[in-house]
Amino acid sequence: MRIAHNLCVDHFRKVKRTPVIKTGDDKDIFNVLNFSEPSAEEQMMTRQSHNNVRRMLDLLPEEQREVIILRHYADLSFKEIADLTNVSINTALGRMRYGLINLRKMMVEKQICL
Repeated sequence: MRIAHNLCVDHFRKVKRTPVIKTGDDKDIFNVLNFSEPSAEEQMMTRQSHNNVRRMLDLLPEEQREVIILRHYADLSFKEIADLTNVSINTALGRMRYGLINLRKMMVEKQICL
């Protein structure tokens, strides 16, 4: 019984290390992989989009901007953000919520499409 258990554990460890590529409905792997670089137009649109987000972030109140930057750019959890900014988790969540609401309002008012 123990040998069978160990063989099962070994099998699942091996399977976990092996990368799995899921392609969805179509089975052609080349539809999933992207071998080309983004075009100059795509790069310019991405750059403009990032600049628009940065400008809108600059217009937010300091507390909201700080939480959004820490969450999305520094990839911190809300617990870490709360500890770093010396506020409760609920306050950090609220600041994120109101910051995102304000960003959406700005996008609608200025007709910015990302």
